[in-house]
Amino acid sequence: MLVSPLTGNRGFLFTFSLTASLLISFLLIPLGVLLVTAGLSGVMDVAMNREAITSILLSFEAGSLAATVSVLLGVPLAYLLSRVKFRGKGVVEGLLDLPLVIPHTVAGIVVLLAYSSRTPVGSVLSNFGLVVEDSFWGIVAAMLFVSAPFSVNFARQGFNAVDGGLEQVARSLGAGPFRVFFTVSFPLAARSILVGWLMALARAISEVGAIMIIAYHPIVGSVLVYEWFTTRGLKAAASLSVLLLAVSLLVLIGFRVVQKTGRKEVGVFQR
Repeated sequence: MLVSPLTGNRGFLFTFSLTASLLISFLLIPLGVLLVTAGLSGVMDVAMNREAITSILLSFEAGSLAATVSVLLGVPLAYLLSRVKFRGKGVVEGLLDLPLVIPHTVAGIVVLLAYSSRTPVGSVLSNFGLVVEDSFWGIVAAMLFVSAPFSVNFARQGFNAVDGGLEQVARSLGAGPFRVFFTVSFPLAARSILVGWLMALARAISEVGAIMIIAYHPIVGSVLVYEWFTTRGLKAAASLSVLLLAVSLLVLIGFRVVQKTGRKEVGVFQR
């Protein structure tokens, strides 16, 4: 019978539990204060405010599109990073993770410099109606830039978990690489790809700095919180924050459900 290494170490457990409780308290106290500050009546008033609802729906619409584009473009990259060894692979991986660590306002500046209608690339895009300055497409561009690493990284983890032998068997039976990918690799990694989409969505709808630089208007929920804070005060901003928190919580629940279902399926398969 396996014995836990922590069995009988009450002092150790107490110390670590105490420090863990301090961190959990640090995270939960602001959320509790937010709910108290907003109040039920404040939240209900915001829930019936057309500007607030429109901004939140815009956040979800643009975020969903950005997450979907990041999956469509990122899955092939994730598969290559998982299966192919090539010179400069580490550089590609580093560049992919760069949006995760740079300041949000810097992300907005680099996207604006690259894709505004006054740049070579942006002028071409504008011919197709894809103008980023103060437009829906600018919001999507900002969200895509900051959220794409999540789609790629989670998809790559999914492909890493796929047994390469299954792909080799399919190839030995005459299936081409595209057929192997769409009938073997992609279905087995689909759950990780879905998790990546959910995480990209969560990151997209939480973005503020880059969006404010590129497209302050039309205004999304995260930017509206800042605007209400500066014009209406803390209580109004807190009430709107509760609604955005609820949206984020729904995305997080979806993420946990997908992960939990995936673990159950793995357990059944292993038995």
